[in-house]
Amino acid sequence: MDFDQLNNALKVHPELESPSFLQGMLAGLMCGDADLREAVWIKRLLEEAEVKTVKESLLVLLHELYLETDKTLNGSGFELTMCLPDESEPLSWRAAMIGQWCEGFLYGLGLAGQSESKLTGDLGELLRDFGDIARIEISGLDEISDEDEADFMELVEFVKIGVLTLNEALNPVEGSPIVMQDAPTDTLH
Repeated sequence: MDFDQLNNALKVHPELESPSFLQGMLAGLMCGDADLREAVWIKRLLEEAEVKTVKESLLVLLHELYLETDKTLNGSGFELTMCLPDESEPLSWRAAMIGQWCEGFLYGLGLAGQSESKLTGDLGELLRDFGDIARIEISGLDEISDEDEADFMELVEFVKIGVLTLNEALNPVEGSPIVMQDAPTDTLH
């Protein structure tokens, strides 16, 4: 999903926050409700933001965001693709958006009826970490070092792995039973 394209479409709807917030909210809802349907998400999103009308072009982008998020969150690749600004953007902007992504995720998870009090141990700790990331401090990120860039990339990977971990814990995939074809009927004596 192209962050800039969705961000431009959202300019007329600042109440929808950012592409990162929207995808985070969607991922949180998907983790909390494995049967979430696209129309339900879009309706909920627009109701929560009190948006009365949207252009068809925005609905098309939201459709693409839904498909991409579902594919990378629930697909077999285990590689969540996050809607974040390009690497060429300033680190402060990218850091703000990973914060918005986590804020949206926690919001969506809450809308789906999940909370830190319901998730204990490592899962509860992950939600607390996401809460800390949602409150990320971006001042001082104007002059960055290679170390700052590496730290940011580690943070993004931490969030991806955390979301996949939460999704697997809340929506375990049951493997199909192994059916033995032409099983031997002889018994050993």
